[in-house]
Amino acid sequence: MAEEKEAPQEGEEAPKKKSKIVFFAILGAALLLLGGGGFFAYLTFLAPPPVEQESRQEIGEILSLEPFVVNLADPTGKRYLKIQIQIELENPQAVENAERAVPRLRDNVIMMMTALSFEEVMTPEGKIRIRDELLERFNVVLRPDRVRNIYFTEFVVQ
Repeated sequence: MAEEKEAPQEGEEAPKKKSKIVFFAILGAALLLLGGGGFFAYLTFLAPPPVEQESRQEIGEILSLEPFVVNLADPTGKRYLKIQIQIELENPQAVENAERAVPRLRDNVIMMMTALSFEEVMTPEGKIRIRDELLERFNVVLRPDRVRNIYFTEFVVQ
């Protein structure tokens, strides 16, 4: 009787092992399908659009302004800023026009910078705000030409 009991149990285990292998194979295939579907959905709906080559612009013409040294709006009068600015313009004709307008551009920089406090120029956000405001002011002065960007090549606060 002991042999009879052992034989059916062994026979039963073999089909269970086979069914476990099939179960895991199906589970693996389902996970691969779900992963592939998720990846496809990400690429289709959630991924940022690829950067087009046309939107990539070449660096324009650069006009360097002489360095500025200005006193900051500080109650003690002991803080100053030394800054060098380079302006990126669209074409050589815009650079020629900007060279004639350098005194107006310098005046805009000096008037704006002397109104700023030490705290305003020290933070990264402050520098970005300065760049954005100068970009607006320069575009007004140089109209119809357009300033693409402003670069700070030197920025020292003491």
